[in-house]
Amino acid sequence: MQNPTQTKAQLHEACQADVARRIATVRNILAGIHASRESETKSSVGDKYETGRAMLHREEAQAGHQLQQAMEAQRELDTLEPDRQSDRVRKGSLVVTTRGRYYLAVGLGKVKLDGEVFYCISAGSPIGQELLNRGVGEEIVFNGGSQRILEIY
Repeated sequence: MQNPTQTKAQLHEACQADVARRIATVRNILAGIHASRESETKSSVGDKYETGRAMLHREEAQAGHQLQQAMEAQRELDTLEPDRQSDRVRKGSLVVTTRGRYYLAVGLGKVKLDGEVFYCISAGSPIGQELLNRGVGEEIVFNGGSQRILEIY
């Protein structure tokens, strides 16, 4: 890893771009549902109309929940200070262990930067919870394997 500060900034930007993409996608889905509802006319077969409305309502509720989750992820990212250093793992930390590199922000998954693999994870995820408040040299056990924290940025 060349420059940890720059790497953290790039990972943070990747998380922000992913969350923005998710928000835009869900908003497009909601707009489509709204347009479908507006264009739907009551047919002579009332049950078919009601079934269609119920399906639209269910899709709308699901999309609304997804939008709420994405907006919460965006709020979480907005509170992080990627340039802040700490000797303990906290939200916004870049953690290097014997088994991987983790950025504690939002659950984005695997991100490749300059040929290196990083994992953007939520602090609420099982491995995120194991890492939180730990220091260099401490070990965590995750999925039956142990890993030692080598560096915290």
